[in-house]
Amino acid sequence: MNLGRIILILILIWIFVYTCSYGVWTWKRKNKLGAVMVILVAATSLILPIYAVFFREG
Repeated sequence: MNLGRIILILILIWIFVYTCSYGVWTWKRKNKLGAVMVILVAATSLILPIYAVFFREG
């Protein structure tokens, strides 16, 4: 694993945690559907780039 991939993973995790914290804030404000959608977007923004980098050999 090279340094570029490690930095990419760290940035993606940072974005995921930051976005999930906004989802939790939204959940506490009684906007449950909005919170679920924000967390879904956060999970997608973490999973798709990791899939593209590690599992696509193209």
